[in-house]
Amino acid sequence: MTRKTLIIGLVVATLLLALGGIAAAQQGSVDVRGEPDLEVYTPDNTVSPGEATEFTVQLVNDGEVTLGQETNRQRVTTARNVIVELEQDEDAPIIVSSGPQSVGSVTEQQPTEVPIQLEIPNDAEPGTYELDVDIEYSWTQRVRVGVEDQIDLQTQKSRTTTKEIEIEVDDSARFRIENVTSSMRVGEEGEITGEVTNIGGEDATNAEVSFPTENENLFPLETAVAVGDIPAGESAAFRIPIEAGSEAEPVRKRFDLPVSFRNPNGIRVTDDNPEFLAEIQPKRSEFLVTAVDRNVTAGENRQFELEVTNNRDQQLTDIEPKLFVDSPLDSSDSEAFIGSLDPGESTTVTFDLSATSGATTKTYPITIDFRYDDASGQSQISESYRLPIDIQPAQEGGIPTWLFGIGLLGIGGGVGYVWYRRQ
Repeated sequence: MTRKTLIIGLVVATLLLALGGIAAAQQGSVDVRGEPDLEVYTPDNTVSPGEATEFTVQLVNDGEVTLGQETNRQRVTTARNVIVELEQDEDAPIIVSSGPQSVGSVTEQQPTEVPIQLEIPNDAEPGTYELDVDIEYSWTQRVRVGVEDQIDLQTQKSRTTTKEIEIEVDDSARFRIENVTSSMRVGEEGEITGEVTNIGGEDATNAEVSFPTENENLFPLETAVAVGDIPAGESAAFRIPIEAGSEAEPVRKRFDLPVSFRNPNGIRVTDDNPEFLAEIQPKRSEFLVTAVDRNVTAGENRQFELEVTNNRDQQLTDIEPKLFVDSPLDSSDSEAFIGSLDPGESTTVTFDLSATSGATTKTYPITIDFRYDDASGQSQISESYRLPIDIQPAQEGGIPTWLFGIGLLGIGGGVGYVWYRRQ
């Protein structure tokens, strides 16, 4: 064997060893290639005029593996850093009020929901409108998985794609609350009345309004009131009896008034959008109390008269007024009774009232309160009413009674003397 042949053999052997080492190093490595495939769906694509709603778009990933084992498909089919944006279309009566939404990774395992805020104007024309959805994401196009799941090589890609969805603006029944009046008053039972107008394009049957019960210090006596059928474009009246607690504030408040009804398919649905404003009036006294004559003379006793008027919108019965006085005033008969008073009706009650002879001539307070039964038969105690009483000074400057008696005796004696002389 020549020297040249030996050298060539050594080189070939070295190359074979090197190639064998490379093959040994790659033994157990797996190449995987693929990409995600995102589609857009709308589980409920119907909206109504006059509403602001959270519209849901679903992203579904049906990825594809072009090389490698299925067990490694998630490495190349997962869409990462996904950003979704619903584009505004000037030709559609739909306002997109939310911007791009970052939803993270979208896998093949389950859909990813994207909430998008929409506003539909009241005058939106019913119909079906197409809007574009822009989707931006990145993914691993190729990956080499080595021993012990080690990543030996990977290739990253990014993509922006546009999908199209349909949104339907329907013409179903929807409602507006009009002509609202309120007799609510702090501490009393009252009512809210108004009209429910169907401003949609379909008839509503068996409609019912629901008054919320979570309002603090307001207690509806009925939480659901039937209003009957409301054809498209027509109205129906409603009345809600309600009590405003004694701690309620006399303010103007906003109330929701959802309307449930059966649509033309006989399915009961609810319009949650109707609302209205109503005033809560300040607390008022149960009675109006006025002194017929507020003057009392020091050292004298008199019959003290009060005019009492029912200031409520209901009949009050078994009314027991009671008078409370402090020195120098006094009363030996401080209670009275009134059988009943209709709303706005008045009557007069009488008490005994006196002032001590040494009382200072000035104004003093007296207090009146009432126990009574309201229209529901519940016993109530009224607020206390304070009234001014003026004590007048005793009369001075008249002829003393003893002198008046002496004068009468003198006159009598003179008359007797004249008569005697004439006899």
